[in-house]
Amino acid sequence: MDWSVLFVIVPVVVLFLYGIERFSEEVRQAAGERFWTLLQNATKTPLRGALAGAGVSAITQSSTATTVIAVGLVNAGAISFLGSIGLVIGANIGTTITAQLVAFNLTAFAPVFVVGGFLLSLIRGPYRVFGKPIFYFGLVFFCLNLISAEIAPLQGDPEIIAILSMAEDVLIGIVIGFVISNIFQSSSVTAGLVVVMAQSGLLTPAEAIPIILGANIGTTTTVLVVALRMNAAAKRTAVAQFLFNLLGVLLILPLLGPFSSLIETIGGSSAQQVANAHMIFNLSAAFVFLAAIRPFGSLVMRIVPEKDPEVVFVPRHLTTPLPEDASAATRQVEEEIVHMLEVSEEIFEKSLEVGAGKTEVCGRIKHLRDYVEYLNHQVIDAIIALSDRDISLEDAARISILARVSDLATSMAGQTVGMAKKFEYMKEKKMLPSFESFADLQEMASPCRENLDHLVTTFPNIPDEVDRIMRYNDEKLRQLLNWYYKTHVRKVAGKMSASDRMFSEMIFSIERIGAIIRELRKTTISMNIPASPSRIPDLISQPDSDEVGEEEP
Repeated sequence: MDWSVLFVIVPVVVLFLYGIERFSEEVRQAAGERFWTLLQNATKTPLRGALAGAGVSAITQSSTATTVIAVGLVNAGAISFLGSIGLVIGANIGTTITAQLVAFNLTAFAPVFVVGGFLLSLIRGPYRVFGKPIFYFGLVFFCLNLISAEIAPLQGDPEIIAILSMAEDVLIGIVIGFVISNIFQSSSVTAGLVVVMAQSGLLTPAEAIPIILGANIGTTTTVLVVALRMNAAAKRTAVAQFLFNLLGVLLILPLLGPFSSLIETIGGSSAQQVANAHMIFNLSAAFVFLAAIRPFGSLVMRIVPEKDPEVVFVPRHLTTPLPEDASAATRQVEEEIVHMLEVSEEIFEKSLEVGAGKTEVCGRIKHLRDYVEYLNHQVIDAIIALSDRDISLEDAARISILARVSDLATSMAGQTVGMAKKFEYMKEKKMLPSFESFADLQEMASPCRENLDHLVTTFPNIPDEVDRIMRYNDEKLRQLLNWYYKTHVRKVAGKMSASDRMFSEMIFSIERIGAIIRELRKTTISMNIPASPSRIPDLISQPDSDEVGEEEP
């Protein structure tokens, strides 16, 4: 064997990989936000998700890129785990286009795309953005042409024939495909190279098909690694891709003989048979798993259990468009604010868990904070839409106060996350509060927890009895804050350490959270006072009775 050929093939393969990567990136940049919106909207049904996944993978020529994007969207809460399964299933179909183009020798037009894309990128105008994607598309297939030309003389080499004949053993062929796909981080690359080898006579279809099957499994490794540091829902999407590819291969193995006969019956050159096998296998697997998508999703959820419910960034109560009836639309806004308060309540509880040393919940806390901010934007948009309608003065005043309540709920979530970050910092520096100090913080947090629970259960109409209880808790919190702060200052007088300063910061954090909850109560009460322009000066000039005589700790 003339090993000097490798010094040509290896650089061309590297250039081929670079072309695939850059082509995928340029397509995403050219599509912009529409690329993400497409994937988000497409997950409403599994079939639409599969079609979108196939389309995106066909364009980017990377099922790995499509699945990594799907995992990222699930991790961010943009789509649900169940919604992502369709994208994962469809992603494998799109990558079969590369093999088909190579098999039909359409790569001969690669220089046209390279030159055309380069020239288009030089021209000023709206179409310039498509220049680089077209250039890299041509570069990918131009590299395959070069590889094909270089390996053609090797078809009679006895050493090469001996190595590749090992693929006649199905399991060895699958392992070869798995390894190659992991090296190149792309099943599209592996499939393209295998088709080129079949085209050059180095591989028969019977030898090539197991390698293609192994490549399908190998392409899942990247996504599994990417998902390691993500939330449970994202891990489920990565595991779903792995199981889809693995189970698909296991299902076809007993039918490999009839499957190979079917490919031969369809006919075509060796390269076309390999490309057809790749496409038919992926299509068949997609149909099977789409038909069984619910039990498949349940299986994945059992394999990757999730302690906390999945958070998907969609409103729970708001609809688009809002109901025509202003009262019904306002009720939707109020119910969504209650939902925001429920999420804020979870953030508060999780933040206290961080104080107990459970810093693993910090990721969920930040995710929930982002969700509250998202819901706030949705509520404000709904309120703006309502304000554009012909509504009464009382309704206008009510929805304006609802906007204030929504902003306050968002501020409370932000303050609570700030407290969690301080706890996290304290653990990193190995200065978490002692058991006694944390018990003191829990006691101070108790009135906040109770009042927040009252808000969730009674909003938007706080009964007088609940209002009195919440006022009592406000006073209790004020006294606790004063007591513990004075006690703390006396204890550390003249020798305050970093840990002592952080404890003081925790007291201030609880004070701020309590103040926001108090403001939420007062704002909610004011929302139920009949609106009248003549009352506005009185409302401004007369403070709430529970503020009179209050001391700051």
